[in-house]
Amino acid sequence: MAIIDPRLTGAEAAEAQPLWKRIGWMAAIWLASVLALGVVASILRLWLKG
Repeated sequence: MAIIDPRLTGAEAAEAQPLWKRIGWMAAIWLASVLALGVVASILRLWLKG
């Protein structure tokens, strides 16, 4: 478990987050973008077929 100095703010605090938490956020953002792209692609496919 990482020890985070409470005096850190902004970018310094973000740098102090544990690696697993930073990777988790990156994976969540990637998954959300892939799902959003899938929704847009499905809507376009339905629109072009109809």
